[in-house]
Parts: sequence; structure tokens; C-alpha cells
Amino acid sequence: MYLIIYCIVHISIAVQTLRQVQDQNALCLDGTRASYYYEQGYGDGADKYLIFYEGGGWIQGFDQAELLQQAYDRSNTNMGSSKFQAATTQMDGLFNRNQNVNPYFYNWNTIFVNYCDGTGHQGYRAQPLQIKDKTIWLRGELIFKSIFSEHLTKLSQAKKVVVSGCSAGGLAVFSWIQYIRDRLPSSVQVLAAPDSGIFLDLQPYDGAQAASDRRQKQYHKLANEEVDPINEYCVKSYPNEKWKCHFAQYLLQYINVPVFFMQSLYDTACIPNILHIYNAWDYTLTRCDNKERTCIEAMRRQITNLINDRKLADPKTGAFGVACLEHCFTQKSIFYTPNWAIPNGSSWTIANSLGQWVQNLEVNNIHIDNVYWPDNSGCSNI
Repeated sequence: MYLIIYCIVHISIAVQTLRQVQDQNALCLDGTRASYYYEQGYGDGADKYLIFYEGGGWIQGFDQAELLQQAYDRSNTNMGSSKFQAATTQMDGLFNRNQNVNPYFYNWNTIFVNYCDGTGHQGYRAQPLQIKDKTIWLRGELIFKSIFSEHLTKLSQAKKVVVSGCSAGGLAVFSWIQYIRDRLPSSVQVLAAPDSGIFLDLQPYDGAQAASDRRQKQYHKLANEEVDPINEYCVKSYPNEKWKCHFAQYLLQYINVPVFFMQSLYDTACIPNILHIYNAWDYTLTRCDNKERTCIEAMRRQITNLINDRKLADPKTGAFGVACLEHCFTQKSIFYTPNWAIPNGSSWTIANSLGQWVQNLEVNNIHIDNVYWPDNSGCSNI
């Protein structure tokens, strides 16, 4: 009996082990060697891989001075250094090892790419920057290339490789997925599953500079002066506007890989950071006035249209687009809990929607709420 109990506990808890990247030049902002968490798959998951980019925003600002200050501040945290990473970690959601709640991915190999470069898992500068009393490195591109190279042999022998990530990590999926597809054999099924990675290039509600000016153009100058954005096909199409290749809406047409979108139609990172509307901090829209609600609903429509347009371009597209306020699903229990379902009360949770899509791309796996907030009452927070 004791042996049985031990096995159940072992399977239910994902204990991932920290590894340093092999390339000694793949550095975090503070100059420490970058790292990732790894857990080996087993059973019918032994030949399947999940690559996941950690989220955590970007260094950003109206000018380079503000960017450099943010890089300096970030270098003193786990978002800019490996010094604060635990030797092992436990994760929920997509990484849960309990077959009952995560039946599709519970036994896969997982590569969790820690985010410590500050510029979206991409960018490169050969020489460091001296900011105040610290030496700051920008090596995001080299970090992932080192991790990918280390696992390339086994990835090339895999049956499936699903590439996911949340927030800035979700955007990294859009950036890196074609690179990964181009370097693995055609026998390997490569799929993209970005979580909350749609950050639209929109004019803010208050008339301030758009996100393209405030974020992508500025950090593009800092991180991509020496290297282009990752998707070379996008770069060739926008030779004078390469910053556009940091946005999903511009990248998608240059991605020849099936995509499953996990996205709140009322994303709680986009509402304040893109639209400059600050009244949705409680994950509801009850404090927003009519003009703010109109602006937010316009964003919802554009996200929905982006997903539907992709479905028309590629019938293998899947989606979970929910009319509840949230940002990032895949590392939380809401990934599999029944109150997060489309439509409300159905069996189509995030986990089930994604899992069914991964198993069979030919089935229609577009799940987008056709209601407005708060009409999906299971997750409306009221």
C-alpha cells in the first residue's frame, strides 16, 4: 500500500530540475549563465516534447534611458538573473503530472525556458552595456539557440513538439516557431500553442503613443541593432519596419505551423498596457465607463477577427478565446478547472480544447465565446 501511495504522489507533482545552458556566452542580464527547467517524459509521452517560454513582460520605455534603467532594475530579480532560481520547481496547469486533470500532457518531456534576458527571449548584443555600477548583457537569442541545440538530437527523433509560452513567452512562440519548424525533420509534428501572446498594435484609449512606439520600436533599437528578429520571412517583408516582427498580428502570415491560440478576449495585460485603461484591476469591467467599454470591446473584436482570419488561412488552427478577464492560463489550475469552459457549462475546458487539438488537427477545435463579459458566468468574477 505504501508503494502505491508513493507512486500516486510522484505522478501528481511535477518536479522539474534546473539546468544551466551549455553555451557559456548565453547570459542573463546580470551576466549569470542562463538556465531552464527540465523534466523527462515517460510512457507514451517519452517521444513528445513541450517547449515552454516563461513570461514576464519586457524592458520598455519611451526612450533608451528608460529602457536601460529597466534593464538595470530587472537584473536584480529572477527576471534578469539565474542567481534566484531554485534547484527544483513544481508547476501546475499544463505541467501537472496528474493524469486525471492533465490527461494529454502529464507524461511529456518538458523544457521550461527561464526568462532572464528582458527582451522577449530574443535579441543580442556582442558587447555588454555598462549601466551605473553593473554590466548588463543582452543575449536572449543565444540563450534559446543554446537550449535548442542541446536537445536537437532528441527533438529530431520526437513524434510531437508543442511550443508554448505565456505572455512575453507567448509572443516568443510566434517569434521562434518557424525557426524550430525549419530545423526539425518533417517526420516531427511541430505545433504552436501560444498563451496570451497577442499584443495588438493599437492606439491607446488616452491618445498616447501606440505600443509600437512605446515598446517594440524602442527595445528593437536596443536588442536588435546587431541581429534581426527571429522570423526571417517576416524581416524580409518589412525591411524598413522590422519592429513589426515582434507582433503576432504581423508574424502570423509567415508561420507555416498549426497554431492553437489560448487568449482572453479581455486580456488583463492588454487593457492597461496597450489600451491605457486602468479600471479592470479586479478582473471585471464594472468600474469602466461606456467609452472605456467601447474601446475594450473593439479590442475583443480585433482579437476574435485575428483568430478567425487565421482559421480561414489554415483550417488546422485551434483556439480557446474566452470572454472572461485573465492573462495566462497554462501554469494555473484554471487550465483544467470546469468553470473555465466555452461555452459555460460544457466540457470544453482549456486543457480539453488544447489536448483534443493536439491529438487531431482535422477536427474543428475553435472555441471562441460568442457572448460578452460577464455572460460566461463560470469565470466572470461576479
